[in-house]
Amino acid sequence: MSLLEITGLTHSFGENLLYKNAGFTLNKGEHIGIVGQNGTGKSTLIKICTEQIIPDSGRVIWQPNITIGYLDQYAEIDHTLTMKEFLKSAFAKLFEIETQVMQLYEKAADGDMKNLELAAYYQEQLETHDFYSIDTAIERVANGLGLLAIG
Repeated sequence: MSLLEITGLTHSFGENLLYKNAGFTLNKGEHIGIVGQNGTGKSTLIKICTEQIIPDSGRVIWQPNITIGYLDQYAEIDHTLTMKEFLKSAFAKLFEIETQVMQLYEKAADGDMKNLELAAYYQEQLETHDFYSIDTAIERVANGLGLLAIG
């Protein structure tokens, strides 16, 4: 099964036809790059894939339960963060869950056992999302893209 399937994609920007009946499939383990001259529809394609823009026609189908990450080219970035800190910020929700788990475990250590089931649920969520492998994954991706060399 493909992670992403685009079929029959047609989209115009004003008078400029960007895509006409275009399509492609992205399978697990594959990587794509979107390159082209200014104004050819690279950002538009990303916005269509992330459902920020609805295409004139065609279908964009993501495999269920896929997490999509996207950094807008105009995003405001906190320049006090290191590259690793910035990349970790993509997982802020998981770090918040980890904080909640730790607080629940601290309460349990003080004798308040009523929230252990909730802590176990949160713990399961962290494990489902490979939370404990985030640092390794960030390191691997950052090295592969050469990001750690720039900051």
